[in-house]
Amino acid sequence: MQIERQAYIVDFVGKEVPKKLEKMDINLVYVSKKANYAIVYFDRAKGEKLLLTQLQNVKGFIGVHPSLLFNEEANI
Repeated sequence: MQIERQAYIVDFVGKEVPKKLEKMDINLVYVSKKANYAIVYFDRAKGEKLLLTQLQNVKGFIGVHPSLLFNEEANI
């Protein structure tokens, strides 16, 4: 069974969101503290809404959007 993953970019301000992302059941790939964003991989079946609901009440969270540079052919 193949799990389809999607790359998401999480925008934030402060230090609380990266700490919360490390504790979640996602693949945290990169955190830029200077530019205030993180790149995560998440199951496409679970969707963006689940990620939004888990982060919505975290202080400093701005938004989530799918990465435009995600390559479907390299989905492993």
